Amino acid sequence: MVPLLGAACQLDKSGLSAVVTPSGSGGALVLAGSGGVTSTGGSGGVTAAGDGGTGGTAASGAGGDAVGAGGGGDVVDASGAGGGATGATGAGGFHGTGGSGGLRGMGGISGVGGLKGTGGVTTTTCGPPDADVDCAACVAAGGACDEGVCTFACGSGCSPCIAPITCPKGIACKITCPTGGCNAAIDCRAATTCSITCADNACGKPIQCAGSTCTVTCSGTNSCAGGVAATGDTSTVTCSGMGSCKGPMTCGGNDCDVECTGPTSCGSTVTTSAGTNKITCHGGNACAGDVKCSGNVCTTDCSGTKDCANGYCCYAASCETTPKTGVPTCH
Repeated sequence: MVPLLGAACQLDKSGLSAVVTPSGSGGALVLAGSGGVTSTGGSGGVTAAGDGGTGGTAASGAGGDAVGAGGGGDVVDASGAGGGATGATGAGGFHGTGGSGGLRGMGGISGVGGLKGTGGVTTTTCGPPDADVDCAACVAAGGACDEGVCTFACGSGCSPCIAPITCPKGIACKITCPTGGCNAAIDCRAATTCSITCADNACGKPIQCAGSTCTVTCSGTNSCAGGVAATGDTSTVTCSGMGSCKGPMTCGGNDCDVECTGPTSCGSTVTTSAGTNKITCHGGNACAGDVKCSGNVCTTDCSGTKDCANGYCCYAASCETTPKTGVPTCH
């Protein structure tokens, strides 16, 4: 006959296993026999602070299935901590089940990442960072400072030259117009010196040039169609492109040199009035309009084919014309 066991003892397949359950403790310590099934841990007791009881620990025998349930934490108030439990596995056994934990706090809300900044606008430096007043005026006019020269490299980022070009006062000015460029008026009268170069079909509006030295080069085909007015102390206007300088040509100052060397160049009137003047028309059908020269000295060359077809007039104190015959002249 098998003796009756007490409330704290239990019999499994391998034999008697002792169970100790202290009142109010987190769980029961279970020692399972080989291959035995362990009992469930006891419920956690209520503590004065509202903490849950300590979870029971289950240890399994060799090869046994062991499950140790942790004690359940009693929640008295918000600070009541749930009981903890650790299940130790025997060889080939199952992990013990942890005890019921207390209320788990909610994780904080992740901060929203900052907005990524937009890349800055790329700017082009058209003058030195220590620009003086003249250089600042050049940049404001649409040019770029280059070693004391206000440069208009038309078609570039600094000088699109889509509006009339006005060189600022008190600084040298250089204007370079690409093919089809600078189809707006050019005013270079206030510059200390002025240099203008026009490629094919460029500079279609009037050009005004002055300063101590004024140089206008119309080397492109059909360039400088709007005419040129050069009034620098020393002025040189070269119309070497075919059909260049179709508009009226005027030149004054102390020394004036007008070169109409391109075929059919200087198709309108040519008028010079400087102290010393030189007019060259020998591009072939060049200087088709009236050619008039006045001042102290005037030298005119119309020796090309059908150049100065409408004749020329010299009103200077000294006139020298070439050829001396065959071309209508007036004095």
